[in-house]
Amino acid sequence: MNQIEFYKYTGAGNNYIYIDAREINTDWVQLAKNISDPNFGIGSDGLIILDKSKDNADFSMRMFNRDGSEGEMCGNGMRCLARFAKDLNVVPNSKDKITISTKAGHIHVKPQYSNNIMNSATVDMGRPIFETDNIPVISDEFESSIPFVFFEHNNLKLKLYSVNTGVPHCVAFIDTPVYDFDLEYIGPLVEKHKNFPNKVNFEIVNIINENTYDVRVWERGSGITLACGTGAAAVAAISHKLNMHNNNLDMNFPGGKLTCNWDGENSIFMEGPIEFIGNGIYKIQN
Repeated sequence: MNQIEFYKYTGAGNNYIYIDAREINTDWVQLAKNISDPNFGIGSDGLIILDKSKDNADFSMRMFNRDGSEGEMCGNGMRCLARFAKDLNVVPNSKDKITISTKAGHIHVKPQYSNNIMNSATVDMGRPIFETDNIPVISDEFESSIPFVFFEHNNLKLKLYSVNTGVPHCVAFIDTPVYDFDLEYIGPLVEKHKNFPNKVNFEIVNIINENTYDVRVWERGSGITLACGTGAAAVAAISHKLNMHNNNLDMNFPGGKLTCNWDGENSIFMEGPIEFIGNGIYKIQN
């Protein structure tokens, strides 16, 4: 196989390449690196594979970051993958709940339509995990049962609240405007911090009001992205446990708005947009 059909979708600016792998196979790690390259590939935050399910889901998902590392799941990617499956007629348009098998378990997606086009969806992100071994994190202390790590670099001091919302995340609430924070420099230092054995995704947050935050993200294996669905869930879960908001939280990412609802006990529900960018044929590099 020397070429492959690809599709590109974005969820609040978090854009991925999507491939129907039900009848094909290749070196997905190398393909993720090559096809995600903005200069010599298509350019994306990573690669998401749709495959047959082996455990009674509608289909399965594999997600590869820009650097080729494989993630457990992706919240924004999940919404777009559901739209991809609808566009390919993998699931019928009449289906009002799509079940996707991931390395983080079964994820349920509820499509939302405008003019018969699935342009948004709500994802059942599951319950957030705060147990240190399951994040995983080597915590310095706890606050409201949330493990956190003290991060210091030069004159910067951050409290990194930690949670797993399908993948490991840490969140810092800061006074500096998020767009003035040097995320490109600090992001990789946090991602590879020794207290996060599997590395970590990193969100910085400004509180605008009780139910509206500005958020930027550094994603493990991809770097700065315009939004992150599991990151939105992480911010919502941590701030809720800190009694900073009620059940609903709107988060303004550089790529758009994501909304999360959590009752403090059960699943987090994350809602956001879906947009089809285009499709084509990619020549696989040897």
